[in-house]
Amino acid sequence: MANTSVQATSIKATSEIAIPEPNKISQRLFVVDGFPIRYLVIPKCGCTYVKNVLWRLQHGQSHDAPIRVHDDDERFARASDLNLTPVDIAHEEHAFTVVRKPIDRFLSLYFDKVVGPGRKNYVPLAATLEAKRGLIGTPQGAEEHRKNIAILIDWLGDNLSDEVDLPKEAHWTPQMYRKNILEKCDLKLLLVEDLTVHLRVLLSGIVPGIEDLLGTSERNESPKKAQKNSILTPKLRNRINEIYAGDKKLYQRTRNAWKAIDLDNADAASVPRYRSIIT
Repeated sequence: MANTSVQATSIKATSEIAIPEPNKISQRLFVVDGFPIRYLVIPKCGCTYVKNVLWRLQHGQSHDAPIRVHDDDERFARASDLNLTPVDIAHEEHAFTVVRKPIDRFLSLYFDKVVGPGRKNYVPLAATLEAKRGLIGTPQGAEEHRKNIAILIDWLGDNLSDEVDLPKEAHWTPQMYRKNILEKCDLKLLLVEDLTVHLRVLLSGIVPGIEDLLGTSERNESPKKAQKNSILTPKLRNRINEIYAGDKKLYQRTRNAWKAIDLDNADAASVPRYRSIIT
């Protein structure tokens, strides 16, 4: 494993809103010394886990505060530092991102950044919703969570259209806002729900001891399935899927592509690419 600390230009969380120029596209992908890995971060899509895996590959040890690994994004080098173009990346075997079921990603945003510990160090989303929409800051029970979730998803529908209260932010913008990068780099697509397995398939040919590395890297825990089912109504599910319709399509096509793979005999070449599942 490489141990060299690499300094790189920090990428602002909101930079994916504008259509990037080719060099800026390459700048968006994290890389690791000694491994042909290129990774596009999509917030709330397993990025804490993946960044900790990459950190250990780069530095040979765990991050001092694994849950806060994002604070050191500037210490990850980028594909642009290697003079890689999107065309170069599109022909590589280990260039990837991770996608997520939109309902699960939305709930991760809600339980972390709106009513959870993440709200303390985040943009004033919770405070804005409390002041302007009547969000309950410390909800008690399923009914109050349902009220909050309805407030949040309706606000997101408004904000994604006209930025009514706050500028668009990477944790709530649709995954498909990265379409330009996904397409030009033809990234391989992994799923949050099977991320350890999918990373093993993608990286086992280039990373010795990948099983141990994946099994011991830090991750953020998301709401449990039982909790999700006890809170969400069919109406709320439909509303979330309406706002994130493009993400739902991307997730479903990625999931279907992985279902067709024999995982016992799969390798990096088996991993689905963006263009192959969209066209």
